[in-house]
Amino acid sequence: MTDSAPLHITVVSDVVCPWCYIGKRHLEAALDLFHEAHPDQATPQIEWSAFQLNPTMPIEGMDRETYVATKFGGNRDAIMERMTAAGLNAGIAFQFDGIQKQPNTLALHALIAAADTQGQQTAIVERLFQANFLEGIDLTDGPAIIALMTPLGLSPEVIADCLDTQGTPQANASATDAHWRSLQVQGVPLFVFDRQWAVSGAQPPDALAQAMTHALAQRTEN
Repeated sequence: MTDSAPLHITVVSDVVCPWCYIGKRHLEAALDLFHEAHPDQATPQIEWSAFQLNPTMPIEGMDRETYVATKFGGNRDAIMERMTAAGLNAGIAFQFDGIQKQPNTLALHALIAAADTQGQQTAIVERLFQANFLEGIDLTDGPAIIALMTPLGLSPEVIADCLDTQGTPQANASATDAHWRSLQVQGVPLFVFDRQWAVSGAQPPDALAQAMTHALAQRTEN
């Protein structure tokens, strides 16, 4: 790999993970820092990779209140307050009370993987984050998903394939999820730089920018 090749960043995440949305905002800020520090470097290539925050979630999803109560128990209020504060600090005004349904995300990961370009993939990720955390759109609702994805350029045929629970796109998303779990990944977001150097969690922008610089430096040393 040469220094002139764009840095590759794999973002392992799930669009129903609030820390992943925060991590996306931190990555965006980190990219600005990276460009300032390395103005001659090409823009990094971002790839979004599937991980299910809730791998045992029923395919039809479940009531959000039931999900939160089961997942967080008596720590619910403190955890939600912490996530809300972290979101605001990253420029995200989470609307947790607007979420009615907690979805199974295999179809959503299939849609992300179906993108033709890096730009389209990132746009799909952002739209799904917005729909879930800011607009309270039911991401188990097929027609709602179609309405979200069509303006982003996915064809009706591709969307239908991704929504098919028995189809290849969801099977591939499940295989990607299994790949990360086989590597002992247990939580997201996870950022992998040049497919070698990993940083876990919604790290602050300066930490992510430093990781990019480290990955770049390793090229010249190897």
